[in-house]
Amino acid sequence: MMSSREGTKTLIEQLRDPTQSHRAVLALAMKGPDAVPALAEFLRSSKPSSLSEPRLMAVECLSIIKGPEALEALISVCKERLNEIADPIVRLAEEAVVSRAASALADYPGDGLAREALLELLKGKPVVGVAEAFEKLKDPRAIPGLVSWLEDDFVAEAAWRAIVACGPTAVPPLLDSLREKHFHYGTETSASRRRRGRILAILRELAEPRDITGLEDLLDDPVEGVRWNAVHLLVEKGRDTQKQRAFRVGMEFLDSADSFMRSECEELLLGHFDLVRGLIEQEIGRRRSEGEAEESFEPRETTLGILCRIFRKGCRATGTTRTIPSG
Repeated sequence: MMSSREGTKTLIEQLRDPTQSHRAVLALAMKGPDAVPALAEFLRSSKPSSLSEPRLMAVECLSIIKGPEALEALISVCKERLNEIADPIVRLAEEAVVSRAASALADYPGDGLAREALLELLKGKPVVGVAEAFEKLKDPRAIPGLVSWLEDDFVAEAAWRAIVACGPTAVPPLLDSLREKHFHYGTETSASRRRRGRILAILRELAEPRDITGLEDLLDDPVEGVRWNAVHLLVEKGRDTQKQRAFRVGMEFLDSADSFMRSECEELLLGHFDLVRGLIEQEIGRRRSEGEAEESFEPRETTLGILCRIFRKGCRATGTTRTIPSG
């Protein structure tokens, strides 16, 4: 008869077989803490590779079993230095293993070692599982690191959720980072631009009106994404004078070459038609006096055409006159 240790060893070997791995995970989980030493040894002895499934499954087992020894093994996995893995394919595969181990650390909210391991991971390569863990833990110490991760497109969404989960505590670090620009050869990097735009979008969820004092200058920012999110923020949270200026800047996006941006702008203006009707009338009159046509044979719709459509829809929705001003 096979001993318990031999049975555990056999199940761990089955983690390498895609046809048996899921059954092996369940069987190992049923063994509970007794399986942890063998799983920890497997993770120590196996090397990262482009085929990360067995290591990922071992981490999954540890996340199910839990307990002090499982935690120790998970922290050991999290200490893997991803940047030292030369092969980018292997590094990406191992990142999934570290990410799963990091997210499992959130199941130990009261353990200082788990927290410290996660905070240390914030200093390294952005990892989705770390952000997911902090979304559950809501640790304010993580906010600066999470804000910096908004520059990474792959992790930004998870970092965004974790920041929002921290609530108003995140506002001061967000405002500090908003003014920080990273340059390369005298030009702000695209990652820096995206971070600043995302910060403004997050502030739409977290900021109070008093928090956005002094942000009007962002309506003149050279980065389109920053200006657009500044428009939204000031329209939603600003004073009346801030809102009017934001609408004026927002209306300029109807001239954008980006069809999605024009559509978003149209939706914004329609959503606040009662506040922008006067501005739209003025702009329609100005464009007509300058000879712009409402219709065009070009593939792209004219801005005047969009403005007239907004005016008609807005008047219909509010039950007011639909006479479009002439130039």
